[in-house]
Amino acid sequence: MYYCDRLFKNCSLIGFISFLCIVFLSACSAETPQSEKDQGKTNKLSSPVIEFAPGLSWLNVERPLTFDDLKGKMVILDFWTYGCINCIHVLADLKKLEEKYGDQLLVIGVHTPKFDNEKNIETLRKFVVRSGIEHPVVNDIDSVLGSYYGMRAWPTRVLIDPAGSVLGRVTGEGKYDLFDQTISQLLEEHQAILDPTPIPHRLERERLDASLLAAPGKIATSRRYVAISDTLHNRIVVTDHQGRIQQVFGGKTAGKQDGSNPNARFNMPQGVVFDENGIYVADTGNHLIRYIDLTTGSVRTVAGNGKLERKRQGVYDADSVGLASPWALALDNDQLYIAMAGSHQVWRYDKATAKISPFAGSGREGIDDGDLHKATFSQPSGLSLDGDWLYVADAEDSAIRRIQLLEERVETLVGTGLFDFGDRDGELQRAKLQHVLGIAVLKTGRLLVADTYNHKLKAIDLEKGVVQTLVGDGRPGMQSRVDGQVRLNEPGGLALLDGKVLIADTNNHRIVSYDPTSGVARLWPLVINPATK
Repeated sequence: MYYCDRLFKNCSLIGFISFLCIVFLSACSAETPQSEKDQGKTNKLSSPVIEFAPGLSWLNVERPLTFDDLKGKMVILDFWTYGCINCIHVLADLKKLEEKYGDQLLVIGVHTPKFDNEKNIETLRKFVVRSGIEHPVVNDIDSVLGSYYGMRAWPTRVLIDPAGSVLGRVTGEGKYDLFDQTISQLLEEHQAILDPTPIPHRLERERLDASLLAAPGKIATSRRYVAISDTLHNRIVVTDHQGRIQQVFGGKTAGKQDGSNPNARFNMPQGVVFDENGIYVADTGNHLIRYIDLTTGSVRTVAGNGKLERKRQGVYDADSVGLASPWALALDNDQLYIAMAGSHQVWRYDKATAKISPFAGSGREGIDDGDLHKATFSQPSGLSLDGDWLYVADAEDSAIRRIQLLEERVETLVGTGLFDFGDRDGELQRAKLQHVLGIAVLKTGRLLVADTYNHKLKAIDLEKGVVQTLVGDGRPGMQSRVDGQVRLNEPGGLALLDGKVLIADTNNHRIVSYDPTSGVARLWPLVINPATK
């Protein structure tokens, strides 16, 4: 049922009525740690602004911020957790508002982590850099600020006016226009006390060394080539099987330009998969599916209209419908399967007819098995095909799912719910993973999993019904100081090459090769061609 609460206290602007009566968002647009009934709400807050507790870790600033830094500015406290796709969607709206209002608006990302791994300030730092976040971020690992401001679902935004009055909170995605209108009116009302003095910024990206790859997300192989989604560099790197770079598509500046290789642009691409002539790309930041023709060296858009939309059912002309953060791809002849992370579904694009439609998942976030359209997923982010089975790395419920394509049913192999995660090997029923992003079928009956937030590569033996760690000790890093073994840092994608496994080691900005026969993992070096830098 839709309803609206009063949002502002002692508010004199008639124009705020539109903000007071904000239409609540659907349950799929916010992930809640406590109660689904609070999703999508707009609420009045009677609490005053509080000082930030000492000892909290801050990013993108020279020093921790204080209440004095907030005075004279419109302030948005964005309560988020970095594994949540809905929170990622909100970042685009916040960036637009920041660009429009400059130093009159101060956005502070209050990171209230869901997963244990997200509490780590270094992994958060890497996410802030690869997501292009430039506003201050405070890591509220114990949710002290979250509790004080009544945060009950991700994402939640709290609005504070230039006089320091807490006006209210909005849960869920969207509503850019209402925020824009409200901020504009409040700035006009408080013109006399506005303080456009910049805060003491120090961007995290300025502290990191440049690297050939920047947060590579996914990887794919063909008989001749390897394709790497160089996500933070907004490009696709194509190498031969020895790692020698052959071509680079896209550039370090984000965009959504089709056309020839020098001019084409992507925005935070993730999934890649080869067909006989080229590469399909999940252009995640643009909400598009693109195609790289390796013969002509050109890029074209094959699905999506560039808008973020959630269509739960229906068949559409592929270029007419908006997509929602496509994250991973798998190709079966003319059928391209798409992990649509933003709508919690798996979609299917028909190459022959250029039609696209939801294939599995109701669009509601969950971990329900059964019929394709009644089953639920939670931010599917990895796909791998094996005969009539499509395996799914279901990130937010830390689960491994699979779809029987002929019988059209979904079942769960590992995982039980959105808030049930950990790092436990052993029997499938008792095993725990943490925000898995990548999956690959090593051979029939054996799967490989990028257990992302546990910083591990794991194997699932379906015949024995067990999960086993292959690479990583659970701590993020590049190499163990104790035994010299390779460590991983949020691995995101997997691919098979000549009997070995290539791992997109995202936060280490590299590719790692693992030999299942010897059990040895080592760096897979790229060889630079100066013409393709």
